[in-house]
Amino acid sequence: MTEPRDPKPAPAPVGDVLGLILGALAFGMSLGVALLSLVTWLIRTLQSSDLPLAQPERGFTSRLLPVIILGSLGAMTAAGTATWTLLSPVDNPWRKAMLGVIAGAGSFVVALVTWPVDRSFGRPGLLGLAAVAGLGCLFIGRRLSRARTPA
Repeated sequence: MTEPRDPKPAPAPVGDVLGLILGALAFGMSLGVALLSLVTWLIRTLQSSDLPLAQPERGFTSRLLPVIILGSLGAMTAAGTATWTLLSPVDNPWRKAMLGVIAGAGSFVVALVTWPVDRSFGRPGLLGLAAVAGLGCLFIGRRLSRARTPA
């Protein structure tokens, strides 16, 4: 008589899980920084355009407000979702959610570097920061995918 098989695979070694968690956090945060740099670039581009930014009929509400709010929340959500997705081998959904929130909020905090970059290098500096963060995200993502595929 054969024993029933356990449907759950054996847990991964602690080093693998820790590496996966750190890699997923780095991926999510670099994605968030890249997207938040692009949001800041878009805001600066709109500010330098000839379009009127105020709406007197609505009490001088800035037209940049939706871009700021939706862009920031979208970038943070993308960072958290990317981290959640990369943590799919982790069985605990609460842990994945917590790490996703950390990546989203952390990307916002790290993206505060866009202010000095904007002041020092202007809009081209923001695009350069987005490119560097995007390349970092690509590098980390490729490394994580290589680590997940069996040799």
